[in-house]
Formats: sequence, structure tokens, C-alpha cells
Amino acid sequence: MADLKLSDWKATPTEKDEQTWKLIQGLINRLTPRARDRFLEKLLPQLERQPDETARGEVFHGDYLWPPVSVQQFVEDKKYLGNILRSNIFSKILDDLVELFEGRYSEVLLMGAIGWGKSVFAEVGICYDLYKVSCLKNPADAYGLLPNSNVAFINVSVNKTQASKVIFGGIGNLIRNSPYFRERFPFNASITTELRFPRGVYAYPVAASEQAILGEGVFSAAFDEMNFYAIVEKSKQHPEGGTYDQALQLYTKMSRRIKSRMNKRGMLPGHLWMVSSARYPNDFTERKAVEALTDKTIFVRQYSAWETKPRTDFMAETFEVEVGDVTRRSRVLDGSETDVNRSRVITVPMDYKAEFEKDPDESVRDFGGVPVLSIRPFIGRRDMITEMMQKGQAAGLRHPFTNFTVTLQDEHDHLLPEHLDWIVDKDGKKRINDGPYYAHIDLAKVNDAAGFAVAHVVGSRQVTRGFGREQKFETRPIIRLDLALEIVAPPRGEIRIASVRELLYQLRDLGLQFQLVTYDSFASEESIQILKSEGFSANNLSVDTDASPYEALKEAIYDGRLLCYDHPKLALELATVRKDDKTGKINHPPHGQKDICDAVAGAVWHAEKAFAEGVTAQWQAVRTIQTATPQPDDNDALWDKVYNNVPLTEAEIARLK
Repeated sequence: MADLKLSDWKATPTEKDEQTWKLIQGLINRLTPRARDRFLEKLLPQLERQPDETARGEVFHGDYLWPPVSVQQFVEDKKYLGNILRSNIFSKILDDLVELFEGRYSEVLLMGAIGWGKSVFAEVGICYDLYKVSCLKNPADAYGLLPNSNVAFINVSVNKTQASKVIFGGIGNLIRNSPYFRERFPFNASITTELRFPRGVYAYPVAASEQAILGEGVFSAAFDEMNFYAIVEKSKQHPEGGTYDQALQLYTKMSRRIKSRMNKRGMLPGHLWMVSSARYPNDFTERKAVEALTDKTIFVRQYSAWETKPRTDFMAETFEVEVGDVTRRSRVLDGSETDVNRSRVITVPMDYKAEFEKDPDESVRDFGGVPVLSIRPFIGRRDMITEMMQKGQAAGLRHPFTNFTVTLQDEHDHLLPEHLDWIVDKDGKKRINDGPYYAHIDLAKVNDAAGFAVAHVVGSRQVTRGFGREQKFETRPIIRLDLALEIVAPPRGEIRIASVRELLYQLRDLGLQFQLVTYDSFASEESIQILKSEGFSANNLSVDTDASPYEALKEAIYDGRLLCYDHPKLALELATVRKDDKTGKINHPPHGQKDICDAVAGAVWHAEKAFAEGVTAQWQAVRTIQTATPQPDDNDALWDKVYNNVPLTEAEIARLK
């Protein structure tokens, strides 16, 4: 039978009976599956004829010792939590609790900032779930479990100590101080490892491991700080050696376990509670929030630190903060800016001004509740990433492939040779700049992406190092990023490693002379041997174990010496990679990627090393050929235009080689 609504009744209630019908509808929403079946199958006709207290008692006769009160009464009445909470629960949170328990929700997602009341919301909600079970004569029987089965409430956190703080802290405090739980449903105070109630009801903490959560008869489960669970790449716990997402794995196992045992009419008797403050874009709670757009059984609340509290708790004055993106970090606005993206501006009470000025990105995440790309980005000056691509566009660079992401197994994926580095020699013939070129390939497992990058030196410039008397000048290479490509597996297929080699052959046949091609360590030995047999100089390079390639990449970006065409995916990866303080390795945020970024770092690293070692003979010859014929503007002047973001004409672009 479909969900019952007030509008579904055959008898149209008079205005006098309207409140009675609303009461009945609220009671229906709180019924156990068994009681709801009894109501729909046997008592509906009786309630249509006689919507009174007698009929109301009949509804509860089968399963309940006494009918449960509403969540609002549970919170406000001194018999339950009224003496404990008093004014300690914000009215907005209470309104949300009422909406949650009057609706038909299976999962509860509480996300956003620290301090808005996520923990209180979850603790009160779990206590109410526990209270509803306490009203049953035989909880196991009511939910179709085997006789004498336990009905468990578990709290899952990153470790058992943290999980215990919730069970024996917030929830335990509410239960210990509630007259109802002391008198009508007391727990065994002599047991210190769990809360053990009458009629086989338990509440206990567990660590975030797949074995720990697989207890029997879980009625309701709470996952605390899910965005901070482990994300392990190349994990043995992943069936294909891919990325192990602990939060996703635990949620999936628990959800399936509860639904397989207690699901009635598409609803769970308790709830799956998922609680976490914001961390990174596309983290677990953000992905669940997207799912909730189409799954109406997921209840979502996301607030900033100041949204749930009375406005009078804060200073009247406010200030504005622009939330960062790929092009720049978050910043406090003073009103003089002319390049503000108003869609990314939040208004903040003046109470938080000092925190936001000290660390805008971290404050946006912690107090604003907005995930940010990286709290400690490896490339902190995101504006230089944008500038690098603007300079590349000014110099005429374009992506030399039909798409940024390809499979190399689709007829629509193909190289665009006209977008490579063509020059005109002294005889007036147009040909590919022969380099030398450097390539790095970050291979992938079945379900991951591979990165492919090619770069070569196109000039040099002096850069300053140090300040004042310590200031020195260095001659460093200007590097052109010729190709940055993401290679993915086709649907139900795999990345063909041979296709990557075929792309190298295609580039070589066009005239690119490769000085060195390197692979990361995964499944690369065969490709290296084959390339060597084809005349390539090939070897291994791991940008994961040595941060030097990334340091060289950052230095080239900051110096304005790296030219790249507009590449949104690469820009995102560059803006989000971060350095691990403990290991020194360069990592991406959870659920992020750095495949293209790894490949680019490797290619740039080879170009930098070759320039330092004097391997630039071919580039010098090209430079001599180009400057042999006088031009209206010399090459250095054209490069100055590029560095100052001055657009070039097509004729100037043709001479800028």
C-alpha cells in the first residue's frame, strides 16, 4: 500500500475534526512496520468511522507498552529531556528535529561548519530513536528479528576512544539525567563498556573498521566525522588495488546490513546518522548531499557556525569573504576589489573577523562550513596558475587533442598536429620544432586515469633569487607544455598501455625528437623495454617518492617560465595538490586526482635538468635560424609582451618560437 496521507482518507474531515486527523497522521509516521501493517490492513476502516482515543489505543495495542510522545514533547517535557536541554538546544535545531521525525527519512546527513550543533542534533535524535524502541513490548519481535535477538545502537568513529566519548559523553549524559530513562528504561550502571537496557536493547561504541560494525540487530547507527576516515590509494583492501574509501565502505556495509534485516515498506525503523564537518570538495558528505537531491529518504542539514544561533548572539556588524576557487584562495574583502565573484561571497558576523583574516581558507571551511580545495596547497599562489595559462594563450598555445580526457580507443579521439610547435626554417619551410622533447607518463590501474605530458625548452630568461644585497640572477629555461592529457578506460574496458606508446610513435613521426621518456613504476617495465627497442631513451621516474619534480614545477610557475594552454582539469589538480608534512610526498585531497599533474611535473623536471646540464643544442640552433632574418620586433620584445599578458597578433605568434 502507498504511503498514507491526510488527503487519502475516504471520509473528508470536518473543520472540527482536522486536528484529530493530523494527530493520527503523525502517529502513523511513528509506527513500527508491524504496527503500521496492522493499522493499514485492519484498523483503517474503524478509524474512518471513529477517529477517537479508543481507536488510537488500538493502533498501539499489538506492539507497544505505551504510545511514544512526539519528538518535540520528548525534548521539552521534564519527564524526558526537558530538564537537561532547557535552553541548550537552538530553536532551529528543534524545528529540524520535528521535521525529521514527522517525515519518512531513513538517513540523516549533518554537515557544514563546526559549532552549529551537529553533535547535539545527532545525540538528541539518537536518544529519541532509542526512546521509541523502549516503548515496544518486544523490540526484536516487532522488527522481525529472531527471538531474544539484540537491538543495537552503535556509534562509529575514527577510533573506539572517540566513539566512546559520544556514547558515554553526550548521549550518556542525556540518558543518565532523564527521568524517563532512570525510571522506566534504566541501563545497567555496573557495565562500563556499553549501555545495556532492558528487553535486549544495547548502545555501544565501535572503531571505524569493517569487522567492528558487523554486530547483530543494529537498529540505528551513527558515523562521526566521516570526512576524516581513511582514504588509501593503491590499497590491499581494494579488490583491484585501487583507492580504499573507508567512509564509503563502512556506510555501504552498514546500510545493506540494516536494510536486509529490518527494512519494511522501503523504510528503516531507526536511522543511519552521518555527521561530519566540511573538509574537501567531493568528500563523503558532499557526495551524499548530491544523492539526496533525488533520494527523498535522506534528511540533510548544512549550516555555518552562526546560522543556527540567535542573531542577537553576534555583533550587528558584518564583513564579506570571497570563497576561494581554482584561480585564487579565499580572501576577506575590504570593498576596494574590482574582480569579485559575487556568487562566491559569504557574509560573516564581525565576531569572526580576526579568524578569517588570520587564515581565510581554514575559516571558510571551519566556520563557514564550505569545503575548500586545499587548506595547505602546495602551490599557494593559485593566481600564478591562471597567469601561466593566460601567457600560454597569448603565445598561441592550444590543446593538441580533440578532448582533454580521452580513451585513445575512440575514433573521435585524435591528435591535432596543427596545435603543436611549428617553426619556419631559413628556407621558408614550415616544420615541427625538433626540441628536444621530454615526456612523462603516469600509468594507471583499471579504474584510475593515466596522465601523459610532453614539454620542451623554447627560450630562457633571467630570474631573481633572494633580496637586497643577497639578490642574485639566474638564467632559467622557458618551458612550453606541448601536451597534457588525461587517459581513462572506456566503459567496461581498460586502458590499453600499448595505445600510450602508439601516441609517442605518432608524435615522433610528426618530427618531435624525444630526449627522454619516463614512466612511473606501475606496469612500466615492458613499455620501457619496447620503447628502447624502438630507439627511444626511456626510464622510470617516480614523482611520488621524490618531491623534486614538483618543486621544479612550482618554481617554473612562480617564475612565469612555464607556458600552458587553458586546461581546466590541470588547473584544478595544480590548485589542490598538497605536501604531506610527515612524508614530504605530494598528495591530492581525498577523492581528488593528480594524474595529469604528475605527468606535467615529470616532463618539466626533465626539461629543467637538461637545460642545467647544457642539453639545449637543438633549441639553440632553432633560435639561431629564427633570428638570422631580421624581424620588425626582436624575440625578446615579444616574450616581454607574453610575460605582461599583452595579446599577440597572429604574425607575432608565428615569430615567437
